[in-house]
Amino acid sequence: MQIGMLLIFQNYGKQLSDAEAWRRDLALADLAEPLGYEILSCVEHHFFDYSTSSSNIQLLTYWAARTKQIKLLTGVVILPWNDPRRVIEQMSVLDHLSGGRALFGIGRGLARREYDVFGIDMGESRERFDESARVILDALDSGYMEADGNFYKIPRTEVRPQPRAGFRDRLSAVAMSSDSIPSCAELGAQMVCFSQKPWAEMVPHFDTYRTLYQEHHGQPAPRPMIADFMLCGESADEAEDLARTHMANTYHSVMEHYEIMGSHFKTMKGYGAYAEAAEEAAEQLKSVALEETARAFADINTFGTPQQVLERLEARRALIGDYDYLIQPSFGGLSRANAERSVRLFADKVMPELRSWRKAS
Repeated sequence: MQIGMLLIFQNYGKQLSDAEAWRRDLALADLAEPLGYEILSCVEHHFFDYSTSSSNIQLLTYWAARTKQIKLLTGVVILPWNDPRRVIEQMSVLDHLSGGRALFGIGRGLARREYDVFGIDMGESRERFDESARVILDALDSGYMEADGNFYKIPRTEVRPQPRAGFRDRLSAVAMSSDSIPSCAELGAQMVCFSQKPWAEMVPHFDTYRTLYQEHHGQPAPRPMIADFMLCGESADEAEDLARTHMANTYHSVMEHYEIMGSHFKTMKGYGAYAEAAEEAAEQLKSVALEETARAFADINTFGTPQQVLERLEARRALIGDYDYLIQPSFGGLSRANAERSVRLFADKVMPELRSWRKAS
C-alpha cells in the first residue's frame, strides 16, 4: 500500500476567499513529505466552488521544487479539456523538474457545466479521452508526437524537452463507472476510484477491471487506488460530528456540481451507468431524506479515531483486496486547524499499521 494526500482546493459556500482556501490546502501539502506520505496529488476542476484547482500540472511543478522524495500525481488531468500537445510537453517538463517523481493520472470528467464552458460536447468525452490518451502515451514513450484521428491532427513532431522516460508504468485512470473500466484496463492503467457507493457493491467493479486487465496484458492488474474524504480525531464523538457535518456539505456540493440526478445522462453517450445511478438516486430520495443520503455518503468515506479508521480500512480491504490509499483531508468547509490535526494524527497513528499490510501482502 502506498499512502498519499489528494487536495481539491474546495471553497465550500465561499466561506473563505479563494486566497485563504489556497493557503489552507497549500499548508496541508507542505506537511505531506515531512509526515511520511508517499504521494502528493491534486485534482483538475474549473470555474466553480467545488474545486478551484484549475491547473494541477502547474501546481505539481510548484511542489516539485518544494519537495525531494514524494511522488507527484495528477489526480487527474481531464483529457477532453486539454490539448494533448500541451499535456505531453507539460508532463515532460514536470518529470524533468521532479527528477522522475511524476505520476500521470487521467480521466474524462463528469460535470456537464465544466464541459459547457469549454464548449466541448460531453457526449464525445469517451472518444476524445481514448484518442488523446493514445497520442500522449505514445509521445512520452517515443519522444515524438503525431496523430491523425477524429479530434487531433498532429504532424510528426519532436517533443522538447525530450521525455526522461515513458509513463505507462506510472499511469492511473479514473474508472468510476462500468463505462470507463474497459478503457482503463486496455490502457494498462492503475484503476482510481473515489468513495461513491457501499464497498460491498463495488466488488464486481474491481473484479471486472482485474479480469479485463489480465486479458489485455497477460498479467495481474495492479492494486487499485482509492481516494477518501478522511477525518481522523482523538475523540470518536468529535471526529464523527466534524465528519458528518463537513462530509454532508461535500455531498451536497457533489450533487450540485455533477448534477447527479440530472436527466442529461440518459441521452449522453458513454454515461449509461450514470443515467442508471441518477434514476436510483431519484427513487431513493422519494423515500429517504437528503440528510440520510448525506449520512450514508459519510459512512462510505472514512472517519473516527485512529483505531476506527483502521477498522474501516481493514473491512474495505477484506472486500476488495489490497489498494493504494489517498486521503482527501480538506473538504466541506472543514477548518485548516481541524484538517491539519487529522493529517498529523493519521500519519502518526494510522500509517504505521497500514504499512505493515505491505509487508504482509
